[in-house]
Amino acid sequence: MRPLDTYITKIVQKPVFHKEFFAKMRTFKELEHIDVEDVNMLKLLGLPLIKYSNYAFSLETVDTDIAAGKFCVVDIEANGSKPSLHQIIEIGAVMIENGVVVDEFSSLAKADVLPESIEQLTGITLEELQKAPPLRQVLASFRLFLKDAVFVAHNVNFDYYFISYALEQAGFGPLLNRKLDTIELSRKCIEAPKYGLGALTEYLGIGFEHHHRALCDAKATAEVFFKALEKLPESVQTVEELIAFTKPQHPKKRKKEKDASFKSSTTL
Repeated sequence: MRPLDTYITKIVQKPVFHKEFFAKMRTFKELEHIDVEDVNMLKLLGLPLIKYSNYAFSLETVDTDIAAGKFCVVDIEANGSKPSLHQIIEIGAVMIENGVVVDEFSSLAKADVLPESIEQLTGITLEELQKAPPLRQVLASFRLFLKDAVFVAHNVNFDYYFISYALEQAGFGPLLNRKLDTIELSRKCIEAPKYGLGALTEYLGIGFEHHHRALCDAKATAEVFFKALEKLPESVQTVEELIAFTKPQHPKKRKKEKDASFKSSTTL
């Protein structure tokens, strides 16, 4: 997690005074070329910032009910696994608002390199990529599609930081959207043998048109997301509560809970 993400989480926990917020945002390398006092610019980068009072900021997601939330379910294909060495070749996404899918995004991105293993995995050909729009153009369109929705993906950090790095390299600034991992959400809501997207969708009976194509994977992930929400504890009501619920439990905390459970069982 970036230090920037850690600070944004602080805003979730407690409203932050304007001066403190702007001063802190100026310290992050990712924002060195961004006017951090331009609230509209920060919203364009994905941060759902709102005025908590005349003197402080909070995030819109803190008080937004899950049913009324905006969630963008995203999947990418790339010609390698490292953002600094490889390139996104396809982005697919579905937008969920008020509990229903309202829009889709899908585009290949021009590339001159496509390993045979990636071609076999995805079915995408180098000829298709050479005819596709430039990555910068695709990223610009995707940024406008995403806006300040919660960024949702299966193994979210891979897609989120790959896209964020590409956006920075293209001169668009980093992603600041809140993010949510459907793997972690599924682990807490669905009992399944495995939680990889292919295995999980098969277990749940979710149809798959073309695995390892971005839009198809995004649609399948959206179905997983909906099924997990059906089993969400009643105590989880807001978008930020949902994001917090999906966070992996700290290993030390898990150990303490196991120890406490063991002690309790031995005293019965």
